[in-house]
Amino acid sequence: MKSLVSSLDLRHPSTTILPLTAVAEEILRWVELASGVDAWKKTANRNSLDQDIAQSAGALGVHLGSHIANELAAFQASFAALSLSGTAVLSQPPGASRVAPQWVAMLTATQNLLTALKSDDAVIASWDDLVAVAQNRALEGREYRPIADLLTDQLRHRGLEAESMVRGLVSIMAFGRDPEEMSFDGADTSYTDRLEQARAYVVTPATIEPVTVWLGYKGRVGVEMTAGRVSFYEPLWAIPNAQPGRQEFDHKEELWDIVKDGFSFRVPELADEKGDVETLVRVDLGSTTAAGAVERASAIVDIIINVALHRSGGIRPQLTEHVVVRSGVPSSFGHSAVWDRTGFPDDTYGAGMTSDAINAHGPRIANALAQQQLPRFLAAAIEVQTTLDLPFSRDMALRKPSEADISSVIPLSDRIVQHIAAHAAMDPNDLFQLLGEKWAHARWLSDLEVAARMCLLGGGVDHALHHSLTVEWHSSHPKQPWILFLDDRRDDFLSLCRLEHERAWIQRMFDSISNHAKYSALISEYEDEGAVLEARRRRLRNALVHGNPAAFTVVESVRSFAEFTSGTALYIALESFVEMTDPQNALAERTDEFIALQGGTTAAIYWRERVKNEGWPFPA
Repeated sequence: MKSLVSSLDLRHPSTTILPLTAVAEEILRWVELASGVDAWKKTANRNSLDQDIAQSAGALGVHLGSHIANELAAFQASFAALSLSGTAVLSQPPGASRVAPQWVAMLTATQNLLTALKSDDAVIASWDDLVAVAQNRALEGREYRPIADLLTDQLRHRGLEAESMVRGLVSIMAFGRDPEEMSFDGADTSYTDRLEQARAYVVTPATIEPVTVWLGYKGRVGVEMTAGRVSFYEPLWAIPNAQPGRQEFDHKEELWDIVKDGFSFRVPELADEKGDVETLVRVDLGSTTAAGAVERASAIVDIIINVALHRSGGIRPQLTEHVVVRSGVPSSFGHSAVWDRTGFPDDTYGAGMTSDAINAHGPRIANALAQQQLPRFLAAAIEVQTTLDLPFSRDMALRKPSEADISSVIPLSDRIVQHIAAHAAMDPNDLFQLLGEKWAHARWLSDLEVAARMCLLGGGVDHALHHSLTVEWHSSHPKQPWILFLDDRRDDFLSLCRLEHERAWIQRMFDSISNHAKYSALISEYEDEGAVLEARRRRLRNALVHGNPAAFTVVESVRSFAEFTSGTALYIALESFVEMTDPQNALAERTDEFIALQGGTTAAIYWRERVKNEGWPFPA
């Protein structure tokens, strides 16, 4: 009995053998997500996965091995067939493009194996294997550890809190008592009865019930809104008003049950005090299991924050406290350590940027997430984009990005486009070509803004004119589209320009707004530039991934182009998700302005016609 109980101690892992569930999950993700020359086409990768399968299968106990023999054999056979299927199959990109029968067979066999492993009979078989190994005094190779790890992972796949279940098994076996009871009355329970009780307990089904999660963050966002299943609160207002008799608001009673004892989500009562939380978020997970509730809830909030910060900038709040509410009753509490980052101290301006960003983008994203789960490839793209953005974010404002940070933009942006291509069931090369076609017009618009800023940078002697142009240029409620503002006031802008070496280029840019020949000449130059940059980007991506020479000067020259491809792809895919349109059509779509200018119309004529027909500001 002592050997069995001690084998359930999860604090001392002693094996590198992966649970079969983990290997199957890894292969499932590889089938669904892995792409590129270093994925399935590489023999070493397939051999490594095959070794993991063999090692995990060899560590199975007799009972479980017998129970899942058919599913395991089908899984191994499907993997062998896929490995031998040839370059044409292995090079197919992920998503709907993987149509070869070998992919379908691998996906089906993996899902069938995972389903079999989380069944009641499979869990009981793992428990019986663990008991048998614990009773075998002749075993000297820590054979119990892979079996215990697999049992724990099986419980997790069943939607249970694995650590809580293991503690329950220890309670039954060590003390002979029901896990839900605190008494020690079961000390006289026989070993056989304890085994039977544990055998029944290990197949306890996960409880499906209403689950909500309250998350407390360090970092003041200053947002109060409800969208979809997510609600943001200002804790300095919400927590005191949660007390009965004070101002009403949604979910007030639920919050009061959490904070009434004064231990959770504490806010300052005096001017010189600091609160535990500065932003409060409630996430309604609906009817589900409580296992992993905090991770699922924080992932939803992270999506909203990540997208908002990527588009508009700001500072990232840090999760410091959480409470899980099950069936209306607070059931679990937790705290997390937070750390100072290399951003500005007491960054109220950054907090304001975050507030504006979440107010601008949060409701649409939250409402979309309430209607459908974020597709896996789109979620993966957001995750990579967040990694790419971090070294250049406001949170890292006092830390200069390193050459490694800047160089990482190239492979990370490539990965984002790969994920978006899989999300849209497109060949990545086709998507890169579409994005390259968008580059020339986008570069022209960007250069127009650069030209305007160069004029305003000089200041000039006419301070009143400089002030009026600057105010209108940066206005959040402009009197006309910015491109018409440039066209109408081009002479005023040029009169302020003090960068004589740039004057000819600036004048050419302004002329292109109303002169289609000059616009076409610029677009032709940008298209040639885009072709060079795309070839350079591909070369650098391969060099950085494989450790080949990549001069930092060359990396810097292609950084903006790489960021354009990934940023544009992610923006369009997210808008498609929010609007519930087909992502492939959205990525291929051209703006009305682009179509008009390609057809021979000038930008000035196009925008004046729009204002004439639709009025200004344009209808939402």
